[in-house]
Amino acid sequence: MPYKTPNIPVFENLIGIEKLIQDLQVIISELDWLDYSFGLAKAVNIGIEDEDMAPVVYTGVTSDSMDVRPWPDDAYKSYSFWLLTEADEFMYYDNVNAHRRFPKIQQPVALIVCLDNSKISANQDFNITHCLCREELVDKLNTKNMSKGIFQIASVLQNTPAVFDGFDVTELREPYSWLRVEGLITYTKDCT
Repeated sequence: MPYKTPNIPVFENLIGIEKLIQDLQVIISELDWLDYSFGLAKAVNIGIEDEDMAPVVYTGVTSDSMDVRPWPDDAYKSYSFWLLTEADEFMYYDNVNAHRRFPKIQQPVALIVCLDNSKISANQDFNITHCLCREELVDKLNTKNMSKGIFQIASVLQNTPAVFDGFDVTELREPYSWLRVEGLITYTKDCT
C-alpha cells in the first residue's frame, strides 16, 4: 500500500469516546484512496429550510465547522466522518460497591464514507471501485486495534439515502457512492 500523508484533524488531550474515534480516524486514514478522515460529527440545524439537519464536523480553532453532506461539486475524491447513533450503555458487572467504579462502556457508532469513484479510479468500472474500497475499509477496521477498546462491525449499508439517516440528503448520482458502517465501540472508563 502506498504511503500518503493523512488529512485528518487530530486534537490533543481527547478522552473517552472522542479519543477512541480519533484512533479509528487515524487507522482508516492509512487507506490510500481516502482523502479526508474527519472525526465525530454533530447533527446541526443549519436553518436553510425549516428542518435542514446536517452532519457538521469540527476541524480546528482556526477554521469553521464543516457541513459534510455530499455535494455534486465536491473537490474530494473521498471522505469519512463518525456519528454516535444511540445512547452509550454503562455496565458495572460486580464493580458496584467499590469506591471508584470503572464501568465497561458500549457506544453504538456509524462511520459514513462518501466516494467519488471517478476520482478514485478513472479507468475502472464504478461498481468495482466501490466494492474494492468497501472491502479495504472493512478489512482495515477488522485488523487494526485502537489504543484502548475494540470496534466491532454490526452492518454495512450502501448506496441509499438511508446512509445519511436523520440528515437531509435525498439522492445519489453517478459516479458517487456511499457507505455506512454501523458498529459498536466497547471500552473501559479511564481512571483519569
